Amino acid sequence: MTLVYFPPPKLQPQQQQQQQPLRSSRLAQQLAQSAWQLALRFGTRTTIHGLDRLLSAKASRWERFVWLCTFVSAFLGAVYVCLILSARYNAAHFQTVVDSTRFPVYRIPFPVITICNRNRLNWQRLAQAKSRFLANGSDAAQLELFELIVGSYDDVYFGHFQSFERLRNRPTELLNYVNFSQVVDFMTWRCNELLSDCLWRHHSYNCCEIFSKRRSKNGLCWAFNSLETEEGRRMQLLDPMWPWRTGSAGPMSALSVRVLIQPSMHWPGSRETGAMKGIDVMVTEPFVWHNNPFFVPANTETTLEIEPVIYFYDNDTRGVRSDQRECVFDDEHNSKDFKSLQGYVYMIENCQSECQQEYLVRYCNCTMDLLFPPGQYRSCRAQDLLCLAEHNDLLVYSHNPGEKDFVRNQFKGMSCKCFRNCYSLNYINDVRPAFLPPDVYANNSYVDLDVHFRFETIMVYRTSLVFGWVDLMVSFGGIAGLFLGCSLISGMELAYFLCIEVPAFGVDGLRRRWKARRQMDLGVTATTPTLNFRQTTPSQLMENYIMQLKAERAQQQKANFQNWHRLTFAQKPFIGK
Repeated sequence: MTLVYFPPPKLQPQQQQQQQPLRSSRLAQQLAQSAWQLALRFGTRTTIHGLDRLLSAKASRWERFVWLCTFVSAFLGAVYVCLILSARYNAAHFQTVVDSTRFPVYRIPFPVITICNRNRLNWQRLAQAKSRFLANGSDAAQLELFELIVGSYDDVYFGHFQSFERLRNRPTELLNYVNFSQVVDFMTWRCNELLSDCLWRHHSYNCCEIFSKRRSKNGLCWAFNSLETEEGRRMQLLDPMWPWRTGSAGPMSALSVRVLIQPSMHWPGSRETGAMKGIDVMVTEPFVWHNNPFFVPANTETTLEIEPVIYFYDNDTRGVRSDQRECVFDDEHNSKDFKSLQGYVYMIENCQSECQQEYLVRYCNCTMDLLFPPGQYRSCRAQDLLCLAEHNDLLVYSHNPGEKDFVRNQFKGMSCKCFRNCYSLNYINDVRPAFLPPDVYANNSYVDLDVHFRFETIMVYRTSLVFGWVDLMVSFGGIAGLFLGCSLISGMELAYFLCIEVPAFGVDGLRRRWKARRQMDLGVTATTPTLNFRQTTPSQLMENYIMQLKAERAQQQKANFQNWHRLTFAQKPFIGK
């Protein structure tokens, strides 16, 4: 049997606009039903307390309302407490505790001991310096100017450039070709002229084997146990124990040395001024360029006791910014607070030295290469020395950033923002000079220096976060369990539901709708206008169902009529003829 099918007439644009809201409403209802089905499916399997009752299919409206209020209140409480914990974590409060009270001193290297004569130059080599460095050794004006400039170098150190003031109104540009750093290096004290009688742990050494000449902000000095010089690095290759260590404490347990003053070889100008004779002693940890030295007067027997203290920040503090923890690790090269001398690791002393060198370059467009390691800046020539004296007042004072609200500063100076290194080995020094009677040193002037540790153990302090990320995770887990009764597995269930099941459900629904619409489009656009009930397209099945329903209703009506007719006439009496 074949039935002729007439496709429905196309709707007018106005009718299509009228049916558009109906389609949108129907789509919204379908989405709401799908979402509710998904929620019911998740509620039957979740381990989050309260959601299983809220999304139960058997729950009444009042029961869902009660559990909804309970769950929302618990969720808001959990969020509020988590915000408090996050603020506490972001505040990054620190605590410093004693990590060890008996850390042995042999676990750390003995400090670098740098010795400088207050009078930097051996004036007996002046004639040799003139013949070596002056192009015209017969020019009296140049000879006088040369001697004046070299004499100005005799007591120069950073922030003490006023001796160059005597060069004012002098034709210093005539000697720009002279490298006065080399002149000073030639005239400075040699090892055998300055040091003698060296002992290390009661064992005698040649001073020139264990001391090496190095630069510092005090000029050219001689350093023990140093790694900043070529000799020190060569010593480390030859001796695996270098820099040396000691496990004992007390007098004569470490370094002992006699420093020769030799005032007869000093610059004559220093004898005229009556400057106090003596030496500067600097105590630093390895890889530190400079630290403020101690003055030790001549003709003394001086004891220098050292008490090391270690401060360090643990690795959990690396997650905090350097300006927030106020220290810098030596490998934080990308930190904005990382500043150091070229080729040196980060130390607060190296940061301050680089900052001071930058101020020197800013004011005079050059640097004193005798006071700093070789770098990128131009060395000062003879005509630049007067500039150092003119800006000496700006270079002698230093201010810490932020102190202007608490300290009244009368002078303008340098401001260097340098934080401590996060691993810091500090030395508490106690210098005790005892003057020798004249009959002991006679015509010789010297300093007997004994440097040793005070104790065989040291204190170690550790700084850590009061509330670290591990504490934050534990607190979040406790809050989630207290308020919501869930754990990390519950969160994984929710993530799996949102990221896997919901997209899969939506893709499956879209695939079904697309398949049904494609089948309907194929049925409408068929080439034949007739429909066969044996076919199985959705529109044909609907027509078949309607025709069968009409036939069944007609048969039912016919059967009902026959029953009524039989029951009605069967009860009447028969009338014969």
